[in-house]
Amino acid sequence: MSGPAATIADAERLIADRKPDVAIVDINLRGERANPLLDRLQEEGIPVIVITGYTEVSLQPGKVEAILQKPVSVEQFLAILRPIVARLPDR
Repeated sequence: MSGPAATIADAERLIADRKPDVAIVDINLRGERANPLLDRLQEEGIPVIVITGYTEVSLQPGKVEAILQKPVSVEQFLAILRPIVARLPDR
């Protein structure tokens, strides 16, 4: 497990140190939109779940696995996460 990261720069350092299996990203990181981070994660082939307080987030299709609106229940989060984890190669 890596993180949490409060900024895009912090997240970039974490990715460089250890590639995560899955990234859970808030669309707003300390006032920065996380789009550049989402691009990097997609380039690295890292599945992403976006969690946001915004009522609407516009992202390119296929950019992320899911966009969940806060507050997110444990059941809702696990329903999205389980199939992603099931697709990961064994370590």
